[in-house]
Amino acid sequence: MLQVAGSIVVTIVIVGIFEELGWRGFLLPRLQRDYRALPAALIIGLAWFPWHLPELVSDPGQRPLTPFAVYIFSQSVLLAWLYNSTQASLPVVVLFHAAFNTFTKFFLADLQGSPYPYLVAWWVVAGAVAVLAVAAVAYAGSRDLVKGAPRPAH
Repeated sequence: MLQVAGSIVVTIVIVGIFEELGWRGFLLPRLQRDYRALPAALIIGLAWFPWHLPELVSDPGQRPLTPFAVYIFSQSVLLAWLYNSTQASLPVVVLFHAAFNTFTKFFLADLQGSPYPYLVAWWVVAGAVAVLAVAAVAYAGSRDLVKGAPRPAH
């Protein structure tokens, strides 16, 4: 339990400083000036996926490429939905991102040495996140990714 808590704390700091300040805190509001929320989230996914390439290259067994790409693009939509639905609350986005990272780290850790089960587990995780992203879009709409209120103006 202490390991999980420590991982969440470290991830909150790393994710908050090195990722979410840039992706959702800076880039998303600027993209949403010219694009609907869904395309803006997917454009961020196009930048966010290559951001992880050094990790993917340095440890290719850590994350299978295709399900990880699905995971990143789906999570980008979910994080945009959270950001817009909480009136641009970056702390909520950081906590959600850190929770997902910690979950995948500990959920998939025991399977890492077994190529087929590990790949299947990654597809399950990526599929679940994709289903959540589709549900968020169906619920909130692709224009603003907010149910019943306009997204925050920046």
